[in-house]
Amino acid sequence: MKIILTGSTGYVGKEVLKQCLLHPQLSSIIALSRRELDVTNPKLRVIIHSDFSHYSPEILAEVSSADACIYCLGTNVPVRPAELNRKINFEFALGTANTFSAAFIANKGQEQRTFKFVYLSGALTEKDENKKLWFLNENRKMRGELENALIKLGRDTKKGGFEVYLVRPGFVQPEGASVRNWVAGKLANSIMVHHLAASILRVARDGYREPLIENDKLNSWGKIAVDSVATRKL
Repeated sequence: MKIILTGSTGYVGKEVLKQCLLHPQLSSIIALSRRELDVTNPKLRVIIHSDFSHYSPEILAEVSSADACIYCLGTNVPVRPAELNRKINFEFALGTANTFSAAFIANKGQEQRTFKFVYLSGALTEKDENKKLWFLNENRKMRGELENALIKLGRDTKKGGFEVYLVRPGFVQPEGASVRNWVAGKLANSIMVHHLAASILRVARDGYREPLIENDKLNSWGKIAVDSVATRKL
């Protein structure tokens, strides 16, 4: 299986990359990164890429032969100014999904293949643009707008084999944060980063019956997956 990964230097993306390299079913990982990575592996190929609103023929050729894209690029904290925030956290993601869907469908021919686009979203997104919110109003509604657009894209392209999934983790914590994890679990939904990464990989491999996957499901999948590979080493 071949996967394209964005955001591989980020908090979640770095763990996704680690688990991609561990997984025996993944034979090739193409990391689209704005800078070189401090990881080397025979399965890993890094393509330096900074403008996620435009893709070269080289990258689109990789899309046509890949099985999935895990999109971890972006931030939950708003970037300033607002125009830059929308570019990084909205336009890049939607533009990538649109471009990859067109490239995959155009090049797969009559093959009965699917391509899974897995977008790392987050909790507290708001799809109702008219709802009054007490904090992060613009950012939460922008992310809700993005989710709506990605779900629509998935509906429009599913017959062509391009499937869109959105994972919505709660409060993502580092591995080993046992006390903080207990406190956060009492106050709000939380998930350990290695559990989240494992569940994202599951979606990239197997898909799901619905486009949105919430924190509870991600948690249960991630714990099962991590337990099953606990003895593997890079």
